[in-house]
Amino acid sequence: IKRAYKLHDGQMIESVLMPYEDGRRTACISSQAGCAMGCVFCATGQMGFARQLTSEEIFEQVARFAIELKGDGERLSNVVMMGMGEPLANYRNVIAAIRRMNTELGIGARKITVSTVGIVPNIRKLMNEDLQVRLALSLHCATDDERSALLPANQRYGGLDELMSTIREYIRVKKSRVTFEWALIEGENDTKEVARTLGQLLRRHDIRPDMSHVNLIPLNPTGGFSGGPSGRANVNRFVEVLEKEFGVSATPRMRRGIDINAGCGQLTASVKKNEDAPKIPTLPGSNPMVGVYEDVGVYEDNEGGDDDEAEEPDLSHGSVVDFSINHDFINLDDEESDGE
Repeated sequence: IKRAYKLHDGQMIESVLMPYEDGRRTACISSQAGCAMGCVFCATGQMGFARQLTSEEIFEQVARFAIELKGDGERLSNVVMMGMGEPLANYRNVIAAIRRMNTELGIGARKITVSTVGIVPNIRKLMNEDLQVRLALSLHCATDDERSALLPANQRYGGLDELMSTIREYIRVKKSRVTFEWALIEGENDTKEVARTLGQLLRRHDIRPDMSHVNLIPLNPTGGFSGGPSGRANVNRFVEVLEKEFGVSATPRMRRGIDINAGCGQLTASVKKNEDAPKIPTLPGSNPMVGVYEDVGVYEDNEGGDDDEAEEPDLSHGSVVDFSINHDFINLDDEESDGE
């Protein structure tokens, strides 16, 4: 299920609900309208930044899914902050929303994963929070030159040495395993040599193999990046090097949700940068209303051969439109830890 929200000022964000055959229901949630990190292979990063989401706007994405699932006799079990935006760049609002997910919706902190490109000061802040949320680091490269080329924020926060030292300290303090996200790009970061460089990076910074896990996701295509996804053989060799030579567990993930642009790095809502958009007043303590619509026609390929872009649905503030279910989404949860 992919859902786009039209906020009170006209900004657009998206969230995804991923159902799994084992009964888990995971919501992938946005934390910003757009993103300022500039990751070159990420569709949201290619948009640029519009604004921070409020804690209410973040929480409402989760609450809507939770309420609808409850109406069907189901339960929202997991939340991953892996939608639009960099969660730790909107730290205060993200933490406030997570606390509400925990207290109001009953979602355990260990069932909530916060993904980051590596905002070192706020990783340290999260380290000292009384929340046992899971941390996922979007790593993707194991040398500073390569990582800075793909993720410009790398140098902004001190490079890999500073980042990995902070991750080592995070693991020591929180006693929680960290997941390293790795988008496999054909011919760029998917070779056995690169896998060894990653293993050596983790070893050099004393990242315990039993407290780390690598998620390998063949790159999801975006219009603004020319790289392609790795083939199965390269993926398998990458896993073999990490596990056999370094004792680091690694899981290749299927590239799913591509048919509706809902795979990792593909939440490409149309963000309008309009700082002068009229503000709609809300009552004190109330949540902002949002318009909701499904992505029919907006993101799909034009099979009829007409080159004209699909017209955006005509929505008014607060409008709600039904959505559809797609069961083939990438598993963003760490299954091995779900029992904790």
